[in-house]
Amino acid sequence: MSTMSNKTLFETLWGRMAQQGDFPTLQFCIDNVFKTLNSDTSVGEMAAGVLCDFSLSQKVIRLANSAMYRSFGGEVTTVSRAILVLGVEAISHLTLGVQLLDYFSGVAINRPQASTELKQAMIAGEFTRALSNAQGIRQAEEAVVCTLMHHMSRLLLVFYFAEEWEQIQTLCKGDAEKESEACQQVLGVTLEDVAAAAAIKWRLPSLIATSMRCQRFDADSVLESHADWLGAIANVSSRAATLVARDAPQEEVQSLLLDHAEALGLQAGAVESAVRQALALNVSMTNAESPEAAEATPALNAGKPKDALKRLEQSLQEVRREGGELPVSELAPLVLESAMRALNFSHCFLMLLNPMAKRFGARVGFGEGMREKMEALSFEEGFVPDIFHFAAIGNKPLLFEDSFDKEVAHRVPRWYREQMPDARSILLAPVMIKNRCVAMICGDWGPTACAGGLSDGEMEAISLLTREISASFLRSAEHR
Repeated sequence: MSTMSNKTLFETLWGRMAQQGDFPTLQFCIDNVFKTLNSDTSVGEMAAGVLCDFSLSQKVIRLANSAMYRSFGGEVTTVSRAILVLGVEAISHLTLGVQLLDYFSGVAINRPQASTELKQAMIAGEFTRALSNAQGIRQAEEAVVCTLMHHMSRLLLVFYFAEEWEQIQTLCKGDAEKESEACQQVLGVTLEDVAAAAAIKWRLPSLIATSMRCQRFDADSVLESHADWLGAIANVSSRAATLVARDAPQEEVQSLLLDHAEALGLQAGAVESAVRQALALNVSMTNAESPEAAEATPALNAGKPKDALKRLEQSLQEVRREGGELPVSELAPLVLESAMRALNFSHCFLMLLNPMAKRFGARVGFGEGMREKMEALSFEEGFVPDIFHFAAIGNKPLLFEDSFDKEVAHRVPRWYREQMPDARSILLAPVMIKNRCVAMICGDWGPTACAGGLSDGEMEAISLLTREISASFLRSAEHR
């Protein structure tokens, strides 16, 4: 094909993506992730970003909860803990990976190869991450994005040039290593060209786009630049992921990586660790796709779960296990998200007292639209006869089962109702220090009522969670 033909090809590709209507959302997600990576983001801010999308948060937790992380002490049940365990960078790239793959999942139209390609992309990314981390290479997450983008070319063709992709598969006869050459014959561009064009289109860093153009990497290749290395590890990781997808023996996967380890600057120990982790992720994703996994998570706005007490007790154990030495800035998001998951809140936020201004303001919040609501969620410490001040002087959690009931409605302040117009049942749990309320957990179930209220055991568990925040405040004061 001529240069003009290549230009036409990509114009057709972007046009077909735009027709689906999802591309602007994908671009926003990518921009947001790289903005996060380039800023000093807190655990709470990162968790809030992920938790804005309920489905995304579930997938991040499931992927972060594979067997490889069990050594960190128990199951990962919250995004906040996943961030504490893995770090903001790792979760950012895991989030980007899930969002990229979710985009393609959302626009799939009966593509039999789509599921395999999506899973292969994530496994390839895990190979890259594990190989880099085991070797102590600092650019691990950057390399993961390169690997995911390396796979994007195949996904783009699966979804938007389905007939041509079938021709490519026929030409290479199932040999994935010949796909790029077959792509050149059918479309006039290589898979690397498509990946590079996508990286530029999505405004990814230029280094990533450059690394996409690296051709097939062999064991005797000499890598002369960082972009060469990024492209090479993406190439090898993708080939290893293809073997995993085909259920190849572990020895075969390991052999492939060991053959290229020296050229990549990797030690044998890094290879063995990476294979174990990638295989664990494969099992975890397979389990996460099962109907049982989906049923284990209550639907949004479904109200309080039947096993709320058990969930609260598990949350308390997790917070105590993880939070003993954490500062309030890291413990508070963990407590808040743990409470949200245990009780299946639609929205949950923490209000902190500013002693100088004598005013409470929302500082951490999870749930749909919380980022936009936070600034307006504020009230003065001085007493006003409303539900928030009653909770602040009550020393214990209060549940208002029907905030629209005439006995309660006039006690719900306007500033809250304007931001949470549908909230029916509202839970307010004060955080007390020396009989003064210094913070408050606020949760609701949207338009759904908290059927049956909360038992004494559930209320006590919520009180104990707030005391963990109190203890963190006191620890911070002692260290000043």
